[in-house]
Amino acid sequence: MSYLQIALSQQLAPAEVPAAVRAALGKPLRRAAPLTQLALIGALACLPAERRGLPTALLWQSTRGPRQETRLLLEEISEGTAEPMPYDFLATQPAIAAAQIQPFIPGLRSASYFPLDTPGTADWSLLLTLATNWLAEGRYAQVLCTHLDHSQTTAEGQWLCLTQAALENPPARLQIGAMATPGALPDTPDFPAHLAHWLAGKLDSPLQLRSATTSQLAVEFARL
Repeated sequence: MSYLQIALSQQLAPAEVPAAVRAALGKPLRRAAPLTQLALIGALACLPAERRGLPTALLWQSTRGPRQETRLLLEEISEGTAEPMPYDFLATQPAIAAAQIQPFIPGLRSASYFPLDTPGTADWSLLLTLATNWLAEGRYAQVLCTHLDHSQTTAEGQWLCLTQAALENPPARLQIGAMATPGALPDTPDFPAHLAHWLAGKLDSPLQLRSATTSQLAVEFARL
């Protein structure tokens, strides 16, 4: 069992992302890909300043990933008049996000990226299962789970922050392995938005997220 600390949804126009970074940091984050910038502003919004130094893991998934950056790099290689710059290559590597975020989240100990291949689907169940197991083992004090996508028209971050200890009246606890009910929600990228809507309501019944791979299993959220 672990505890949900926050369910956050961020929707921005792509042009608004650099301004959001400047508002959060007081300065721009130079040479950072859009997905890295999205990851930073979401992580800072989820973690108050006093918790940013605690042992933290980041688990993130994306349907599009660094697609735009990869396409631009390939165009430069095939059609450009000069060699691509090192930054152009680094922007295509999702793992680089952790290194650029870590100075602002000094407790960040690990980050894992999970690419998705089907639009409209996600694997929050996997991320939440890993987070719950790692918290139970004492590896981290908190785990950030997120779905990030950036395109020419949208920039979206969906976030869940979990802890092993109940801190300052957390809104819900969760457990893995509950039998899925007919009303369980499908595993979609915007699940945190649905979870936040449930938290804002007054229904006492638990909310379930159906596993994307094992339909009889679910992640169950219960109010505290």
